[in-house]
Amino acid sequence: MRFIIKRGADPTARADATLLVAMGLPGGGVVALGDTHAVVAPGDVPSPNALLVGPRTLDNAGLDVGESVDVRRAILPRAQRVVLGGATSPLDARHLTRALQGRPVTVGDRLAVKGAYGADDDTETELIVAEVEPAPAGIVGPGTIVHEAGRTPPGVIAHVASPPGETPTTAEALLAGLDTEREILTGWFSLLTSSQRLPTTWGLPEVAGVIVEGPAGCGRSELVDAAARDAGAAVHEVPLDMVFKPDRLLTLLERSVKETSPPAIIYLDHVDSVAGSDGMFETQAGAIFRWFLDAVADRPRIACVLGVSSSTRLNAAISSSPLLPRRLVIPPPDTQRRALLFEAALAQVPQRNLDFDRLSARTAGFSGADIMAAVLEATALVATSGAPVTQELLERAVDGTPPSLGTTSLGEMPSYGFDRVANLDAVKQRLTETVIWQMTDPDRFRRLGIEPPKGLLLWGPPGTGKTYVVRALAHESGAAFFPIKGAELLDKWVGESERAVREVFARAKAVAPAILFFDEIDALAPVRGNSTNTVTDSVVAALLTEMDGVADRGDVFVIGATNRRDLVDPALLRPGRLEVHLRLGLPAAEARAAFFSISDVPFADDIDLERVVADTEGLSFAELAGLLREAALQALRRDPESIAVSGGDIADALRALRERSDEA
Repeated sequence: MRFIIKRGADPTARADATLLVAMGLPGGGVVALGDTHAVVAPGDVPSPNALLVGPRTLDNAGLDVGESVDVRRAILPRAQRVVLGGATSPLDARHLTRALQGRPVTVGDRLAVKGAYGADDDTETELIVAEVEPAPAGIVGPGTIVHEAGRTPPGVIAHVASPPGETPTTAEALLAGLDTEREILTGWFSLLTSSQRLPTTWGLPEVAGVIVEGPAGCGRSELVDAAARDAGAAVHEVPLDMVFKPDRLLTLLERSVKETSPPAIIYLDHVDSVAGSDGMFETQAGAIFRWFLDAVADRPRIACVLGVSSSTRLNAAISSSPLLPRRLVIPPPDTQRRALLFEAALAQVPQRNLDFDRLSARTAGFSGADIMAAVLEATALVATSGAPVTQELLERAVDGTPPSLGTTSLGEMPSYGFDRVANLDAVKQRLTETVIWQMTDPDRFRRLGIEPPKGLLLWGPPGTGKTYVVRALAHESGAAFFPIKGAELLDKWVGESERAVREVFARAKAVAPAILFFDEIDALAPVRGNSTNTVTDSVVAALLTEMDGVADRGDVFVIGATNRRDLVDPALLRPGRLEVHLRLGLPAAEARAAFFSISDVPFADDIDLERVVADTEGLSFAELAGLLREAALQALRRDPESIAVSGGDIADALRALRERSDEA
């Protein structure tokens, strides 16, 4: 698709949202632009075919302002290795990886990297991308090895602890809210690296270490560093990203066992990429890792940590080994942890009127690294002017940062809010109090010593806007939105419907805060004992289990909608479940007038809206929308070039609607 290049200021290019949808990039993505690749996102542009591009991206692309250029969607692989040139002094490889996190890099690109986050020196270093594997371009991910030209990445990387201080580092920001996990891991490290050799003294079984599981970018490496520091042990990392042969893997592991001095932790991240179900030599890797675990268990005061994204992908011989008795799971950041991450990351940044709870609510599906990337982008926008970071700038940066937890569905994000909901002020206020308050300002409830409601039921005649208003609520709250038709989860096979219910809640919990919307819930959860089969009874039991929090569902709000409240099982309607009941009846005259006032259908001057409002007494919102649609078709039949609906068109449409109702 061809665009006209316009000068922008953001590192992220901006284009018209409609054209991005046509390109298959509804929320933005990576595009090929001239000689480089760039991240593009929807934004305000001067014309539909304009593409706003920052100066550095323009230079890398070899393009000029005003030039017409063909822009294509690009699907880049994750870069295994990126080699940078042009540095005048040595740079920290781990900081380079974090600074470029999530960015597309192309051979020949010129980049600017700041000093370590939170450091006093804010000088930018100009770098050139000399090499990318696989060539010629890729996305920098958590597993990408980034280093300077002329330097070979070592087989074992010693982790250097950051000096303690008031300024939060990247590691401290990623560790926010992981106090429990840190305490557990510290205990294990203290046990396995103790100078008293406690496992042998106490007659405990041999143990090699633990498995640390969690999504990429959520702080696995930082957690291991912090726990080892608390336990008084050093950390030595063995990079596995560039291991393509069993011999290389055996050499690295053998060297790490021999060269590591106690007390120490041998840390292997991304183990599932080598010894997982997708690994190139899974069987051989399984055998090598079994030897490695035996070798570590034989060495006093040495322990190992295997970092994985998902233990279910790991070779069963490793994940079920008695030498790895503990699996510690780092959850995706929830609302509270995301707020802490923003607060820690921005502690030393000049700022004004920031609402961390609102930022947290807008970043469902973000990892810790994604939040740091958004903060870095916001600070880059004000670096030249010296102005403080504002809420608006941060929200722009958040919108331009794609969530990296790509294996988890982020649900839908409706495109309209309460401004498109006609009247219904009392309903909108109650929804705001029940749902939005607990996501943006949970202290309101804590101050009064109560738990916020976790469920709500909308009921009333068909066509009164129940589904429409819930979608607007999802937009206003910024939560991930999962709409589910009641009958979608029903399956004739035993156990499948209950499994579907559990999976729906699990997906929502993974990207909390989230809204689960069960439309036509009377079909999914009818009164037990009245159904002709046992499937719905089992589904009701599964719903009750999830909603009671037997398996903690986290910051997930459940909304049901039905035309017949009396058909829903009473157990679902009690306090603690779908406890708030809101009835949406047929719209009153004020609601109908508001509906016509916000309609996109253009009206001719001869239309008397007060008369139309009076003539539509007893019609639902769905019928009013159908009335306007039919009137617009009448206008086009009368005149194909028509640009407005006349009073006669409305009268004809209303007459046709009444006739259909009488026939029914």
